[in-house]
Amino acid sequence: MRKLILILLAALVAFVVVYRQRIFLWDPIAAVTRDGVKQGDVRVMINYSNDVLIDDKSTDRRRIYLVQNWNKLAQFSAGPLRCIEYLACMTDADHASGDKLVPGSRGQREAFEGVSMTNKQVKFVDENGALVVVALR
Repeated sequence: MRKLILILLAALVAFVVVYRQRIFLWDPIAAVTRDGVKQGDVRVMINYSNDVLIDDKSTDRRRIYLVQNWNKLAQFSAGPLRCIEYLACMTDADHASGDKLVPGSRGQREAFEGVSMTNKQVKFVDENGALVVVALR
């Protein structure tokens, strides 16, 4: 029995090491604001490289955003996702597929170009022109 547990544990560790760019784990203490207003029904998941997967259920239409460090683009629906609810999701590739998010515009708002990513914060403009800030703690 002990050998079986060790083999399974070694297989799990090998799986995580090989797919570390694809596996996004839920970050329960991350906070999301949209135009300075804290969003309630939004889940944030991060991977090994601090790429961010945002599952936004705050509106009537569920939106999934993916911001990856390698291309500094915000994307919609990161291709086919396999998820274990409130725990983790796995994308289809290390550089996940998805549709590029085209930022909307708002009349008086300053234009924020592209994506800003650090180890503690991710900023991008969503399709409605709202500035989305993800605070990673």
